[in-house]
Amino acid sequence: MNMEKYKRNFEKLKKARLQFEKILKEFETDIIRDAAIQRFEFTYELLWKTLKAFLEEYHGIRVNSPRQTFKEAYRIELISNEEVFLDMLEARNLLAHTYSETESIAIYQKFPAYLPVISAAISQLDSEV
Repeated sequence: MNMEKYKRNFEKLKKARLQFEKILKEFETDIIRDAAIQRFEFTYELLWKTLKAFLEEYHGIRVNSPRQTFKEAYRIELISNEEVFLDMLEARNLLAHTYSETESIAIYQKFPAYLPVISAAISQLDSEV
């Protein structure tokens, strides 16, 4: 990945995080919850792929999965709360493979805890470049 592509992904990630934050301020309804889940999934995908690109571009670290990406980012102190990132990974996998309203509601309730660590990762990426 070249630097320009990384920068475009980073800008998309920042916009996605803002949209995720915006939807979390809305009063919860089925539609808002579904929209928040979509925004979480989009933000999560951009997050791990942007971290992956950063690890490769700036540190020469090759990773192949979200789990490896989060573990390496934690190892080099790019992120500080590995457990929450791994929890996001599990939440994303459950949302993608399980169609349970109960699971969706439980995951939705975790979103306010995810937002600050996503924001911190973006800030850290921004300060590293």
